[in-house]
Amino acid sequence: MIRLSALLMPAALCAAASFALPSAADTELPVPHRVNAQLESSLDLLESLAKDGDSGAQLTLGQYLSGTAKTGADYERARKLLESAAAQGKGEAYTELARMYLEGRGVQKDTGKAVSLLESAAAKNDPEALYTIGMMRIEGKVLKKDPESGIRKLERAGKLGSEDAFLALGRIYEEGKVTRKNPEKAFANYLSASYGERRDAPYHLGLLYITGTSTEKDTDTGCGYLEDALEHGNPLALEALRKYCPPEGSLQAPAKNEGKAKR
Repeated sequence: MIRLSALLMPAALCAAASFALPSAADTELPVPHRVNAQLESSLDLLESLAKDGDSGAQLTLGQYLSGTAKTGADYERARKLLESAAAQGKGEAYTELARMYLEGRGVQKDTGKAVSLLESAAAKNDPEALYTIGMMRIEGKVLKKDPESGIRKLERAGKLGSEDAFLALGRIYEEGKVTRKNPEKAFANYLSASYGERRDAPYHLGLLYITGTSTEKDTDTGCGYLEDALEHGNPLALEALRKYCPPEGSLQAPAKNEGKAKR
């Protein structure tokens, strides 16, 4: 999901204009009013850029108005902005439009149209679209079940940076329900997912280290990952810590920049 900060200040917008939240010394307005004023200023700038045809601004404003940012939505304007951004080749715009049609958000629910938009986005290497189509192929609810095709889509999404895809692949290879179990691939994908913010990845990695599955057994490292999972809100991590990890000492997960797993 896209964060509000990212929605309001995409790379293209940062290049077009530079601003920062005002400090307390800059204004006597209470904090909520300062933030609201900054939000209005950001939206005004996005509106101006979108009107001039900037596809990045159209995409960002469309996502914001479609409710992605948990705000009051203006679906009609969002759809038009996203369609304009998509026409200029923005893969993410196709994906956001697809989400609107899948959920019936401001438009009549249309699964076929949503899938067509996702396929257009996937053709432009949008990782979220590839992830979504991959999961549809694996689950077999919206699209015909085809696990092999789904896994290929997830692998492409992972190579393009999708943490969700890495996490899904980790589970697929660990559980062995839709393809043969492969502990080594499960470990590698969980490790790749752990470099981001997926709260489930450190939990699974912790258990793999503690049990020595597809890696050398290392309880300290495993407990460190479980602590990391707990800090990120994984509800299963606390029980696992109580079961496997000693109460004394402070165990830390290894730095996330210590090299990526080979896949």
